[in-house]
Amino acid sequence: MRLKSSIAIGLLATLLFAYPAKAHDLLIEIDPAPGAIVTESSFEAKLTFNNPLLVVEGEANAELSTKLVGSQDWVNHDIEIVGQVLTAQVSLSEAGDYDLRWKVVSSDGHPINGDSTFTLEIEASENLEESDSPILIAPAPISEQSSGEGSMVGFYIGLAMVILGVIFAPIGLMIRRRARK
Repeated sequence: MRLKSSIAIGLLATLLFAYPAKAHDLLIEIDPAPGAIVTESSFEAKLTFNNPLLVVEGEANAELSTKLVGSQDWVNHDIEIVGQVLTAQVSLSEAGDYDLRWKVVSSDGHPINGDSTFTLEIEASENLEESDSPILIAPAPISEQSSGEGSMVGFYIGLAMVILGVIFAPIGLMIRRRARK
C-alpha cells in the first residue's frame, strides 16, 4: 500500500511542477499582405497577433520599417499598439517593390520578428497630401511566423521527469525496504 501511495504522490508532484511550454505569440494577419499591390503612397500598415503585445510603462518596444528592394536604407515608421494590433503610418515617395520588417515583444516577454514584401504602384502625378483613393490589396497567403525555437521542449522535459519518477520511485522504495530488514 505504501508503494502505491508513494508512486501516486511522486507522479502528482511531478505533474504539478512540470510546467507546459508556452509558445511565442504569432502574427495572424498583416496588411498589406505579402505580395500585395498598394496604390497609395501614404497608407496604414496593420499587424494583428494572437495575443496582446507587451507594452511596459507606455513603451511599445516594437518597430516597423520599410525599404525599397535593392536599397540598404531602412525607414522606421511611427507605430501605435492597441491590444494585439500594431498600426504604423507609412508614407513612401517612390514606386517599386518594398521590404517590410517588424519586431515586437510578445506577451511572454520574448522578442519576435518577421518580414514581408509588397509593391507600391503610384501615378507620377500623385500628390502625397491629396490621395483619396482606397488602398487596393491583392489577397495573398499569410505565412506563419516562427521563432526558430522548439516549442515542445518543455513538454519533453516534463515527460522525461514523469518517466524518471515512475522508474526510480519504486527502486528507491525497494532499497529503503531492504535497508529496514
